[in-house]
Amino acid sequence: MITDVNAFRKELFNRILAEENDSTNNGDATLPFNKYTMITKVTVRPNPFYTVLTLDVACDSNRSIIVRMFNEAGKIVKMFSWYLVKGTNVTSINELSNLENGLFLLDIIDNEGTVLFTSRIKKE
Repeated sequence: MITDVNAFRKELFNRILAEENDSTNNGDATLPFNKYTMITKVTVRPNPFYTVLTLDVACDSNRSIIVRMFNEAGKIVKMFSWYLVKGTNVTSINELSNLENGLFLLDIIDNEGTVLFTSRIKKE
């Protein structure tokens, strides 16, 4: 079990940046962490964002999840729970204009804290 959250966040950012530099990856792809999860597709748009993000999540079953957003320092800047229904679910993440420009991670986790998906996003 990881005990140093900041070290974990730094490692995760490094991994995502490495994925971005991979020539087969377009840099906007969402990275699945568990291929057995009920979430089949996640789209975060626009990327880069300015004040609002739209999150589309397709899933195979009804389930509660948690969406959390980290800044580069590993601090949670936005977090909320969301009940997904089977099919496509869409929500907007508002009030992001007060965030400083830079790189962020947007995670979707289950109620046990397992990361289901993560995406690198940028604020301009």
